[in-house]
Amino acid sequence: MSKQYRTREGEASAVDTKSQLSTVGSETAPGPLLVPASATKLASIIISACQNMAAATSYSGLIRLEGSGLPGGPETFACIAGGSAVATGGNGAIIPIKIDVDVPVTPANEILIFGEMCGTDVGQVSFATTLVFE
Repeated sequence: MSKQYRTREGEASAVDTKSQLSTVGSETAPGPLLVPASATKLASIIISACQNMAAATSYSGLIRLEGSGLPGGPETFACIAGGSAVATGGNGAIIPIKIDVDVPVTPANEILIFGEMCGTDVGQVSFATTLVFE
C-alpha cells in the first residue's frame, strides 16, 4: 500500500498551552486533517521545529495528536529541546526528525495536531508536522 501524507504547521507562543497547527504555508484554511479512507495506521511522524531565542533560558517542545481518528486516544511526541545563553532575537532551528510509530487510526475521521512549548517561555516555537499513513 502506498503512503499518504498530511501536513500542518503553526506556532506556539505561550508556554504550557496547546496551540493547534492548522495551516499549511500559504494555504490558511486547509480544512480538517482527515485520516485517508484506505489507511489503517499512522506509520511515522515527521517534525521540524525552531525557536526564536527571545529569552536566555532552556526550552523543550512536543507535538500532541488528538481526535476521533485515533481510537486509542491522544499521542504525544517530544521533538525539541535546547537552550540559549543570551537572548539574541535570532532563531534556533532543529533538524527535522522522523519518528516511526505504529498507531491504529480510524479512516475518514479527524486528527488534530497541537504544538506545545514546555518549561520556560522562550517567546515562540514554530512547528511543521507531517503525518505518514499506511
